[in-house]
Order: sequence, then C-alpha cells, then structure tokens
Amino acid sequence: MEDGVSKKRRVARACDACKRRKVRCNGGMRCQQCDHFNLPCVYSADSSLRRSRAKAAQRGAVIAECKQTDVNQGLPRSPIPLAPKGASLPSPPLTAISSIAFNPTASYFLDMIPDYLAYVYPVNPVIPEAEIRTCVEQMHTDRDAGSFIYAFAATTINLTQPDSLPGIRDQITRLIEKSLELRDPMGLDSQPTVLKIMRNIFLQICLMGLRKLDLGFFYLREAITMVHMLRIENAEAMAELDPMERARRQRLYWECFIHERFTALSNYKPTCLKPLLGLPDRDHSLAPSTEQGWNHIIETFLLVDQEFIDLWLGDRAQVTAEWIERKHRELEDSKWQMEVSYLSALQQADLIVTRQWLRTLTWQMAMSNTLLSSLAHSESLSLTLPLRLSSQLRGFITRVSREAIGIHGSGILDKLFEITDTIADVVLHLPPQASLTSDTLSRVEDMLFLKRFMFSFPRIQPMHKRILMDKFRLIKEIYPHMEEIDNLVASPASIRSGKTFSEAGDSPAASVQDIFR
Repeated sequence: MEDGVSKKRRVARACDACKRRKVRCNGGMRCQQCDHFNLPCVYSADSSLRRSRAKAAQRGAVIAECKQTDVNQGLPRSPIPLAPKGASLPSPPLTAISSIAFNPTASYFLDMIPDYLAYVYPVNPVIPEAEIRTCVEQMHTDRDAGSFIYAFAATTINLTQPDSLPGIRDQITRLIEKSLELRDPMGLDSQPTVLKIMRNIFLQICLMGLRKLDLGFFYLREAITMVHMLRIENAEAMAELDPMERARRQRLYWECFIHERFTALSNYKPTCLKPLLGLPDRDHSLAPSTEQGWNHIIETFLLVDQEFIDLWLGDRAQVTAEWIERKHRELEDSKWQMEVSYLSALQQADLIVTRQWLRTLTWQMAMSNTLLSSLAHSESLSLTLPLRLSSQLRGFITRVSREAIGIHGSGILDKLFEITDTIADVVLHLPPQASLTSDTLSRVEDMLFLKRFMFSFPRIQPMHKRILMDKFRLIKEIYPHMEEIDNLVASPASIRSGKTFSEAGDSPAASVQDIFR
C-alpha cells in the first residue's frame, strides 16, 4: 500500500510476443495474450527484444508473423496424431509433447470424432456428435466448452490408443491438466450442466487409467452432486423438458450410477445414488443398437443393488445361501443371453465380462462366509464354480477381437484380473487327488490363456502381474508331476486376435449362449 492506493502487481518477465507488441503479459507458463491469439509463448533472455514503444511492431503484424513463423518451422500445433488401428507411431520428444499439448487446433479434436462415435459414445451415450462440434467451435470463448473438449479428447485417446504407443500417457496427462485448468469452480451464480457432468465422468475414466483412483472418485462425486442439482430423479422437474432432453438426462443419471457401482466394488467406496424407477425413455435420435446395449448395461448394474453393496462392503456374515443362489440365477438369465447375442462385439465384451466378474464377486462373498462345499447341491455354492467361469470366459475371448475387449480401458482389465486371480486361488486349494485329473490341467490351461491375454495389454497394473506370476509359480510347485504346466507356460498364447464371431465359424446367438452352459 502507498498513499492508500493498492498498486497492481507487476510481472517480472514478459514473453517475447507481449514485449514486441507492448501489451501487458500475465507471466504465466503460457500467458493469457498468447493463449487468446493462439501464438507460441516463449520467454527469451535476449535483451535485443527490449525496444522502445516508438519502435514497437504493430500488434497485428506481430500476431501474423508469429503464426507464419510457426508454420514455416513445421512445428505441429496439436498433440501426437492418432494412430490407425493396429499401427504404431514414433513419439516426438517429451519436450515437444509438453509444448504441443497446450495448444491443439480444432482439426485435432474434430479428427477424433469418428473414434469417439465408434468406441466411446456407444457405452457413454450422452454427448452427441453435434454437441462435440459446437464445443470445438466455442472452446476459445467458452471455458466450459474448452474444459469438456479436452476431457473428451483425453478419454477418446485413453480408450482407443494403446499405452504402448510412445507418448500416449503423457498426452492424456496434458489434456487432463488443460481440462482442469479451464474448469471453473461452482460459484454463487453457477449452474450444473450435462456438459460439466460428462466432463467429470470422462476425467474419472482417464484418472482410473492413470491409477489416480482417489482423485477420480472426487470428480465422480462432484458429478453426482451436479446430477442431484439437476433434479433428474424428480418426475415433475423432468416433465418440463422435451422428450429427447429428458431421455438424455436419464442416461446421464444412469451413467453416474454405473460408475459409482463399479467404483464401490473395485475400490471399496460408498455409494449414494439410488436407481431411477425405470430405464431411460425412448430416444429416436439414438441408434437402436446403442440404446439396447446401454439398457443392458443398466440392467446388469441394477443387480448390484443396495443389499449387494452392503454385503460387499460390510458384514459378510449376513450372506445367506439363498441370496447367493438367487443372485447367480439373475446373472445367468437366459433371455438376457439371447438379446445380448445380437449386439456388437464391443457391447458384448463389456456386458459378458462384467457379468462374469459379478458372478466371481458373488462367489467370493459365499466363500468368505464358508457357504461353499465340494458336495454342494447347487453349482452356485460349489467350490469349483470359478473353474467353469474360466472355461466360459476363454470361449468368449476366442470369439471376439482383442480390440473389442481392450477398448473398454483399465476397468475391464481389473475385472479380468479379479476373475483370473480367483481361479488361481481355487486351483491352488484343490484337494490333492484333483491334481491327477485332466480337468485340472484344462483349468490351468484356461488360466494361462487368460494370463497371457491380460499381459498382452500394456496398461495392466504391474502389481496384478506380480500377483499372478507368484501364484503360477506356486501352482507349478504344488503339481510338480504335471510336466504339461511347464510346456503351457512356455507356449505362445493361443489367442485368435482380430477374429470376429463370423470368422470363428460360429453364429453370434449360439456363441453367447454357449459360454454360459
């Protein structure tokens, strides 16, 4: 304070472009002026840039010169280009990633739309193509649009590009950082929007892939809070909307519900969302196959009701044999199997692996309450149920492409790990006489198949790798007379990667039903 007047903070350094244009620079890593005009923001120590105002270049001339220089130097203005399916691209140096990722062009985002529509939208059917394009147009003038579009890009890359592609994780991280930088806090006059909520969902998807689980849960809970503020569960409030927007908001609510249920089971987090009274209203703007697949995902997670959550997170002594048998019957519904068989391989992979995962968790709860027996009258209470699951799951994986499973990101790999780890535990604790049977060898082969399949994805957690390798070593020690195990461990994976149902010689309907038999 001087003479009662607060002096404005002076920036110690200004970037080169602001110096030449003689405008105020805020001194940021990428200053506000350069960000606004899409200019390269460089801080040079060269004193020759210090010119008098009389000799200062015209502002328009500096902007044009900087942009032309950028073109002439051949520097890309967007992050690493997306690779075609199955291809690998060389990575630019990490320094290039850092500078590029802050300043992508509109074409960078627009080029992602086909992958988004093919792989992201069918399992997150809330933000359509037209709204994506509007956000790209407004991203430099609307912070919410900009924050969303960076999260959209990060999620599309996360779900469509392999981690083995050099620089991918760095690119996703930069996009997340930019999305968070543009994200405005909820102020006194702020209102929740569908766009803000889906931005948070996309951030959570990416943060799960980066193993930032607690931070992902934070943004998920914020999304759920905004969902409550939109009063989607209030029938009267929803009746005021046009049918298409009402159906979209209902899908948005279920999106949060599904993510919260998955997080509760995989990361032991509490839940607060109750299910809506029904499935989303019919939306004629949505492809029938997308709508059908999405409804099946909802129906699958509806089986994870509050009782399931309470038993999983709380006192498993309350688990009863009757509840276990009922839950297994719900998870093996024959009508569901028939309907799912007509969906795309992408949708089938999500649904079938999720159901097998839920059956595994249900079996684990029965095991923790000592309800299982080798002489059980019901297969759902049998000690060896996971062995049947391994055979079923292998049968499905050999009928679809590797991409159809990997496209679902880290979440589906966590499910596959839980299934395979449980199968390994069962094999390790089989009675000694079981090691003499050919059935045991078949189950070990199924496990090794699943292990190789998971290990083929670079994003599998290192800890999961170590756990499975330790258990396979124990299996070899327990069954030393089974020389075939050594051969199975050393043999190449028998995965028919890239094959579809029709190429495998099976009809879709028969294939899906067969794996549950």
